[in-house]
Amino acid sequence: MKKRPEAQFAEFIDFFPALELPVSLLPDTGQIPSDPLPLPGLLQDRFILPFESDEVDEFTEYIPYGRLAGMRDFEAVIYWKAGVLRYEYILATYSLQGEPLSHAIVGGLRYEEEGVLHSVAVIHPDLSIIIAEGMAQTDDEGMDPDQTQTYQMTILPTGMITYETNEEEKEE
Repeated sequence: MKKRPEAQFAEFIDFFPALELPVSLLPDTGQIPSDPLPLPGLLQDRFILPFESDEVDEFTEYIPYGRLAGMRDFEAVIYWKAGVLRYEYILATYSLQGEPLSHAIVGGLRYEEEGVLHSVAVIHPDLSIIIAEGMAQTDDEGMDPDQTQTYQMTILPTGMITYETNEEEKEE
């Protein structure tokens, strides 16, 4: 009986080019490499799917986008998840041995009954992440500033990602 090859974390990380901070993630496909290296199924199964357990289907693609440069105690990668009526940037962190630590959606586009939900993000050198999210009626429309919410995330020194909403009330 043939033994199935093991997925190596170093091989997985090599698919993600280093990104210098700050990094901006916009909800358009122009930021995605036009000819990305396909992530082998073995690496996808081992390192991506543990974060995607209940949303995996035959229509979803995972494309390596980049790796946050300069991390010492963990690795942080961003992959682009393309599914039916949904495109998302996912930030995922791993121990140096490749064990999944944390993940979060940090940007993208999602089609909903009310319109198109746009999310943009900036990841800063201090590992804080600012996300602005808002609804538009079409792909071509921008977000309505009065209907935009902001969120903040932080990547902790342990590699865990924390999340908080901005509770400021907008003036009427």
